[in-house]
Amino acid sequence: MIPPPFEYYRASSLEDAIEALSRDPNAKALAGGQSLIPLLKLRLASPSKLVDIGRLKELKYIRLSGGELAVGALATHRELEEWRGPCGAIPEAARQIGDPQIRSMGTIGGSLAHADPAADWPAVVLALDGVIVARGPSGPREIPAEEFFQGPYATALQQGEVIVEVRMRCPPSSSYVKIARRHNDFAIAGVAAAVWAKDGVVEDVRLAATGVGLRPLRLKRAEEVLRGRRISEDLLLKAAEAAAGEVEPVGDVRASAEYRRAMLGVAVKRSLRRALGL
Repeated sequence: MIPPPFEYYRASSLEDAIEALSRDPNAKALAGGQSLIPLLKLRLASPSKLVDIGRLKELKYIRLSGGELAVGALATHRELEEWRGPCGAIPEAARQIGDPQIRSMGTIGGSLAHADPAADWPAVVLALDGVIVARGPSGPREIPAEEFFQGPYATALQQGEVIVEVRMRCPPSSSYVKIARRHNDFAIAGVAAAVWAKDGVVEDVRLAATGVGLRPLRLKRAEEVLRGRRISEDLLLKAAEAAAGEVEPVGDVRASAEYRRAMLGVAVKRSLRRALGL
């Protein structure tokens, strides 16, 4: 389909973009366009103006400092796929997003702002204790990932705000597993795991899921089952059962609610095994 008419504006700086977005409540930021453009073609979005921030080089970086990874909003999926430092869940998630063209153009900031309830990055950012840094007319604002995602395609971003950075804590081991209808499709169930283990015991763990609710969520009951316990196949099974019992999936054309719940348990076990090296 043909998108509805809109005004196009290329921002020359971050401040320029914020000002343009602040002036028009119906304007949207355009980064890589891999989430927004399809919505425009389907006429599921009708912004009055697109503010192109895709050429703002100051938002394109990946930096590691003191166990914390800071990723600029315009870092592409492909660049994160090639990351070889800590936080193994990051390249694992990136390589499962779309096709090579989408990974080369799409950005982590654009994906998070889009907030698709079956997208991959939200689960990873939640599991890695992420903070989304936004900047708007009132200056910078740090939003914990658990507060950022508010519903399907809904976030805590305010008018005029732009995601500028994502900060994540790198655990000793992490992984991301997605179950989908076909390779690199949206998740039927996806699970990111961050694990701290010593001498065969889970000292701490963070689990987050995508595709099994109206927004990404922490699997806190499953975390409690694991925390402080000795690693075993029986423990992983109990964690999977706890996770399946704490979600309320919604059925759609990709999968029924019951199938999503079942596949969540599978994804939990696979993600934990990969993170634990089992």
